[in-house]
Amino acid sequence: MNSRKNSRMKIALAALSIGTLLTGAAPALAGSSTIGLAVTTERLPDDFNASKSTDWELNGSHTFDNHWLVAGSVKYYDTSHSTASAFNTELDVGYTHTFNDILTLTGTAGVGTHSPDPGQTFAFYVFKLNADIKLTDVITWNAIGLRYRDSFESSDDYDTPEISTGVSFKLTDQHSVSLRVVRDWKEGDVSYNGIELGYKYHF
Repeated sequence: MNSRKNSRMKIALAALSIGTLLTGAAPALAGSSTIGLAVTTERLPDDFNASKSTDWELNGSHTFDNHWLVAGSVKYYDTSHSTASAFNTELDVGYTHTFNDILTLTGTAGVGTHSPDPGQTFAFYVFKLNADIKLTDVITWNAIGLRYRDSFESSDDYDTPEISTGVSFKLTDQHSVSLRVVRDWKEGDVSYNGIELGYKYHF
């Protein structure tokens, strides 16, 4: 009974957060969009030389002129030395604000599905906060990225927070690349350390 009550509370919290964001996100006719690719090599927490998984992600986002944004992603996890894999889909809404053209803070809330193979698909909710510092016209320090993610059902064991830092390079007005280091936890224990390489097309 407590598990069901906790699940209902989590669903209500996620729905309220997303509903609040959507309510304030008045439509805008202009803005900026990105489409991106990212690959992450997950390394075992106690042995950085050993691979845990390789992750492939396709992502996209649109930021309106009023600074509200919508974003989505699909991600495939290929577990090393095993036939096991997983597939995530995610949809986020949020808000971004730039301070003095140097510091940018972006917060989002979202929902998604996790489909492990073998295993049963389940839904999750996620909250993210990112702080980016523009060092030059070319280089941006993605100073800190925080993520809290969990399943709506505690029995799914998907309490998976993440912290990251990295750097992005603007190649042209349309193209940028990034390098990010991440640490993930699962149910209170370190799950992996990772290195992510990314590319985005801006339009």
